[in-house]
Amino acid sequence: MPWRPDRVPGPGRARDDQHRWSSAGRLLVLRWVIVGVWVALLTARIIVVTVHPDADMRAFGIAEAVAVTAGVTIVVLAVVRARAAGRRRADDVLARAVRRIDPTVWLVPAAPTQELRGVIEAARPEVPLTARVTWAFGATEASLWELDGRRATRLLVIRWSRVMHVGTEVVLVPGAGRRTAPAVAVHYVRADDTTAVATFFVRVAPGSDRLLGPGARLDDLLARLARERIVA
Repeated sequence: MPWRPDRVPGPGRARDDQHRWSSAGRLLVLRWVIVGVWVALLTARIIVVTVHPDADMRAFGIAEAVAVTAGVTIVVLAVVRARAAGRRRADDVLARAVRRIDPTVWLVPAAPTQELRGVIEAARPEVPLTARVTWAFGATEASLWELDGRRATRLLVIRWSRVMHVGTEVVLVPGAGRRTAPAVAVHYVRADDTTAVATFFVRVAPGSDRLLGPGARLDDLLARLARERIVA
């Protein structure tokens, strides 16, 4: 499968998003709908008990249990979707900001390795590196970006003319115990002529926390990065 860089919503799509309910608004409405169903069941139970004290209430008990279970499930799913939508919006905001600076770049959603965190901490100790970053690859350089509030912050710039090799390494995933994943490794020469390496995990899509594993997509990305280095 060929690598597809991140796509940024066009003006029309952005305008449509402004008219849609926010995730928080939809979750609030859903919560009140669930509360309304539960109140209706409780009211019906009270009426039945009042009118027919000896009535069999097992059906109401089952209905209430189903309503509560369905409500909890729906709320959990809504929260998960809301968080995923928030991550996607953050990636889209960052992508638009980067492309306002250079519309020719192609973007790759990424996650930092522990090694990359050390590199950024040494170069920019005042900037805390987040769990989700984006690499922008242009005609002359590769740059690492993150979203700081609503502002795009460039953390690292590597000129293609200084890159010696692009490959992969199997690296431990931070915070995941002994789990490993393939990381892209960019070996380059710094401005002071010392060698360095920048490693990063590739996320499967904008807004996602899943990491890309071995396969055709990762191979295609490596081939494209190698072509950028050779052409530059």
